[in-house]
This record gives sequence, C-alpha cells and structure tokens, in this order.
Amino acid sequence: MDSRIILIGLAVLLLLSGCTSEKREYVSTPAGEVQDFGAEPEVFELKIGEILANAQKLDNQYVSTRGTVEETVSTQSYTYARIKDDTGEVWVAGPRTDLKTGEEVEIYGALVLLGFESPSLNKTLDVILMVQSFASGEPYSFHGTTSAAPPVNISVEKLEDGYTIAEILSRSEELAGKEVKFRAVVTKVLPNILDKTWIHLQDGTVANATGENELTVTYTGSEEFKVGDVVIVSGVLKTNVDIGSGYFFKVLIDGAKIEKEGS
Repeated sequence: MDSRIILIGLAVLLLLSGCTSEKREYVSTPAGEVQDFGAEPEVFELKIGEILANAQKLDNQYVSTRGTVEETVSTQSYTYARIKDDTGEVWVAGPRTDLKTGEEVEIYGALVLLGFESPSLNKTLDVILMVQSFASGEPYSFHGTTSAAPPVNISVEKLEDGYTIAEILSRSEELAGKEVKFRAVVTKVLPNILDKTWIHLQDGTVANATGENELTVTYTGSEEFKVGDVVIVSGVLKTNVDIGSGYFFKVLIDGAKIEKEGS
C-alpha cells in the first residue's frame, strides 16, 4: 500500500477515534436491549484566520469552518484541498472527493493537527484540518457512524466461557497470543480505514489497574454494525501493536469474529 495513503489513513483514524460530531447516550440492559437518548450536535464555526491564530490552543481539537477551494491534490483514496476565506487559507484532508476550484465547501468536525508532514504535497504543513467528509452547498450534518460521547450506563452479562473487558485489559500480557471471547456493546464504528472496520467496545467493566474500560478490535467481514449493538466477539489478543506513524495500541484484537447477539 502507498505510504502516502497509510499516512493519511492513520490521520483519519485519529480523527475518527475522537470524533465529537454527535452527542448520544445509550443504556444497555443485561438482556441486550438498548435505549437511545439522542441529542442534536452543537456545531461551532470559526473563520480560517481564527483557527490559524489560535492553532496552538486548538491542536487536536475539533472545529468547523468554510471556504473556497483554491487547489486540490488527490491520492488513490484521499484528497487534499487548500481552502480560503477572507481571513486566510488552510489545507484540509479527507476521503477522496471530486472538488472543483472555486467551489465553496463547508467543513464540520475537523481535527486540527500541527506540523503535519505531507509526502503528497512534499512539504510540512504548519496546520492541517482532517475531516471525515467534505461538504458543499447546503449545510452538512456531520453524523456518520460514530458517536461523540461513548455510551454510558452499559451493563451486559459475562459469557460463561468468556472474559470481561476488564479482565482482558488487566491480564493482557498473560492472554497475549491467545484467543479470547467476550460480550460487549458497540460504542464506535470506524469503517473503511486501512481496509478494515475499527470497532470500539465496552461491557460496563473497568480495569482496576489502568482505569480503562474500552477494547478496540478490527473487522474485515461483511456484517454491518452500529453503535448500541450487543455483540459476541472472539479473536487472538495482541499487545503493544505499532501500526506506524506513532499509532500504538497497547491491546488490540485484529481480524476479530463478531456476531450480533441473537442473530
């Protein structure tokens, strides 16, 4: 795979892993029923000049803006766009999109990154905005398949022949290289990143040693999952997984088998 695509893919993964586009809370009962207490997202828009002037404070934060496309550079899967308003200009990167020079785009929920090295542009950008989607014309509702805040009040029963997430996290070194199985609730779904779907899971338990309560797995099957699904997960546990460009997972199940509860 082209190293440029990997670099942008990892940056988009970082964006999606912390996306704050939609505020939603879920309550899952032991039987697996999920109640949705959704709320509309709050979107705050800044001028490009305001983003640039406050870049240090906004590093790894989410902003919204709009501007006119001045230039584009596309790779196989991703597009860079230099956009401009009456206060300044900034580069934006996201999934490959057919953008035209002079077109106005509205950017929602963009992650601000500083000192971004871009092989595609052959330069290091002081500031770049990473987006899940470009939007143009009418205002765009940045919802997608992730939730801003993780579900709360999750409680699912432990499998008789399985583990809790807390047990997996607390005993990760002991379980490394072994197959683990557990029941959990989907808290975030990140599709089509590096040819995989990245799924975040919780079961209501918390690892005493670290305070962690969420486990990440990757999935390459055809089943579609959404936030709030109760699932049975199995796969070989990996520890200290470095996927490059500084992205590191202390615990990861790569290529997990996932079944919706009751299916």
